[in-house]
Order: sequence, then C-alpha cells, then structure tokens
Amino acid sequence: MKVAVYYNNRDVRIEEYPIPDLNRGEILVKTKACGVCVADTMEWYLAPRAPLVLGHEATGVVIKTGEGVEGLGEGDRVFVHHHVPCFVCEHCRRGNFTMCRTFRSTHLKPGGFAEYFVASALHVERDTLILPDEVSFEIGTLIEPLACVIHAVKKAGVKPEDSVTVIGAGVMGLMFIQTLIAFGVMRLAVYEIIPWRQKKALEFGAPVVFTPLPDQKEETKRLQGFLKSDGADKVFVVAKDIRAMELGINLTNKGGTTLFFATPAPEEYVRLYPSKIFFKEQKVMASYSASHLDTLLALDLLAAGRIWGEKLISHRFPLERLSEAILKTAERGESLKCIVTMEDNIS
Repeated sequence: MKVAVYYNNRDVRIEEYPIPDLNRGEILVKTKACGVCVADTMEWYLAPRAPLVLGHEATGVVIKTGEGVEGLGEGDRVFVHHHVPCFVCEHCRRGNFTMCRTFRSTHLKPGGFAEYFVASALHVERDTLILPDEVSFEIGTLIEPLACVIHAVKKAGVKPEDSVTVIGAGVMGLMFIQTLIAFGVMRLAVYEIIPWRQKKALEFGAPVVFTPLPDQKEETKRLQGFLKSDGADKVFVVAKDIRAMELGINLTNKGGTTLFFATPAPEEYVRLYPSKIFFKEQKVMASYSASHLDTLLALDLLAAGRIWGEKLISHRFPLERLSEAILKTAERGESLKCIVTMEDNIS
C-alpha cells in the first residue's frame, strides 16, 4: 500500500508498506479522506522524530474485521478517533481522559496518510463511529478537530448567558463560533487581523469582528464598552501568537476564564502578572485534544448541519501532494481546512 512518510514539511515521500495484519478485535480500514491538522505542520515537534506517518483525522470503509469484532462489519463507513483512554487510571476516574497514558500512546497504524490503516481493539471498542449517510467522508474528517473545540468549550464551562470572546478566526476559530452559537451563546466577539478571515468569521455567524488595537489597554476598554461589562466571561485564544494570549488575559472579566487552545513553540512564554489574576479571581487554563464523549457530539452537530462542514473545507489534495497540503495549512493565506482524499479527479 502507498504511505506518505513525513521527514519535514517540504519532504514527504510516498513509500510502499505491507498492508498490516489484524489481531483480535481490530479492523482494517481503507482510507477515504484525512484532514491536515496544524499539529501536522509543527516541524519543531515532528522533524526530530522523523520519519513518521502522520494523519489523525481519518475516515474510511471497513474492509476486514478481526476475530471477535462486534457492531462493525465490512462496508461500514467509519471515523476512528486516534486516541482512546483506558477508563481505569486516576485521570480517567476523574474524567480527565485526555491526560490518560493509554490515550497518549494509542494511534492509528500506521496513520491516516496511508491507503489503509488498522484500528486497534481499543479503538474499535471505545471510539469508532459509523458515519450516517448525510455525513460524507470529507466532512467526517472534521469530527476530530471539532471534538477538540467542544472539549475546550465544555472545559471552560460555557453557559448561554456568558459573554464570550474568540481570538483567531482560522478554521478552528470558525468552528468555535458555530459551536458557541450551538451552545446558546448570544454575546460573542471575535478578534482577527487578516481581512479575509474577518469576512469568514462574519459569514459563519460572528456578531462582530474586531481588529485588535496596538494598545491592549485601549482594546480592553473597547471590548468592555461593547459588552457593557468588565470584560468577557470566557476568552478562547485560538491563535498561537504569544501577544494574542496576553491580549486574551487582559480581555477576561473579573471571575472569568482565559483558555489557551493553540500551541506555541516550547521556548515561548507568556508574561503573567499574578497580582492581576489574584485581584480579578481569573482562571487561566488550556485544553488538549478531545475524548470519546466529544467526538459523539461533534458527529451529531455535523450531521445536523449546525457546523457548516462543507464550507470549512477549502482545499483537497491527493496523497502524493501531502507536503503541499501541509505548507498550505501552515501559511496564513486564503485557506481553511485542507484534506487529503484518496478519490480520483481531485484538485
């Protein structure tokens, strides 16, 4: 089978791998589509561990099942979440499934950027979802990133009456906008510096989109005037820029929550003033990945059309052009979600 092997963002090679054998409880999936995540562009994280087979937003068709598999059969259209928890460790018992060691160590074999992949018995048992007819393979690739957004919204404890600010209106920011609206949020402000993305944010339902002022104190006053409050109750920083993270803390209301969603480089840091956080009783937190509970809700929202899946996908590439897809995802041009599809006649 063909496999795209990652060496760095500009060096992805098509190699031949044997189709994996199945163990008990496993399934063999013929890949139909796989999304390109921003994490697939982070050379500082990936290149030192190369060669790698990436791809964790995969959908496909079950073509073979191992002994003991129940509830799935050949021909089923599926999404498989690449991480699954053990359910018994201290983190799982507390409901922190994404902190589980098993969760961090489970992956698709060899990865979603291959003609076929194997889902382990744990994947089959705990987070393999059958796609309904109204959800295409391409839209199904959005389940995992959307689940990450849902995980963050739930982690921050968003309520319909909250005022909410989203910083960053790339594809994940657009998912935040529509997810927050689905959660009943009425008071929502979005920040974005790129005009094309500003227009997209409005198209996806943002009531207002601001270009941040150079002076963060002045920007804080502007948002306070718009919300008629001391700040936003919940602020989601979807940009990995450090200045955006600092802005997020400044825009947060007394007693409010700032959540960091994007991943900066490991040597970068945020200037934090504990006295300000202390007197305002603010919470500063982060959100990583998503659980089996989040993928279920993500599929429901996509199937119901509450998230505009088709409009989120801007570019399609064949497996042989994965490097182009990675570079397109890394740039900040006029693109949203890039996916790799195994179908013929793609552009």
